[in-house]
Amino acid sequence: MRAITIIYIFLVLVKIECFSQEKPKQEYYDSFGERIELFTDSTFEFSWNFDLAGSWTIGNWQLLNDTIILKPILIMDTLTIRDSNNKILRDSLVLSTDENVDRIEMVEYITGLISGGGQNRRQPPNKLFLKKEKLFRINDNGKLDKSRSKALLKKKKYKTYFKLVEQ
Repeated sequence: MRAITIIYIFLVLVKIECFSQEKPKQEYYDSFGERIELFTDSTFEFSWNFDLAGSWTIGNWQLLNDTIILKPILIMDTLTIRDSNNKILRDSLVLSTDENVDRIEMVEYITGLISGGGQNRRQPPNKLFLKKEKLFRINDNGKLDKSRSKALLKKKKYKTYFKLVEQ
């Protein structure tokens, strides 16, 4: 009986260790397909999805009073540009299609451009104001965006703030 108890405790501890690797976060979404995940290690993930189109951005965030400042970090790949004889002419930095830094060829780069998604195709807001589990965009003039906007393909207008996802 004692051996079974020890094995059970061991298995519970292994499960906790293996499945608790996810960073704690607060997740917010709006009515236009945008989502912001703020992690406790001061990193964020921003994503936008509509139909077959999408965009993602990662970076760091900081809280100043009630204002959240988002600082994107762009991930760049090295694009190798070759001539017709396959000789390397030069290298160029381009936005990566994933979170890995790679050396890519022109075919892979063009394929990424044709796809409906990619890094930073829709940029996250720079500043957000935190109020009652909602994130309001701060316009360039420093004022809160409390407007309503039409969603694509719908006549109804929606508020532009981000709402906290219930955990």
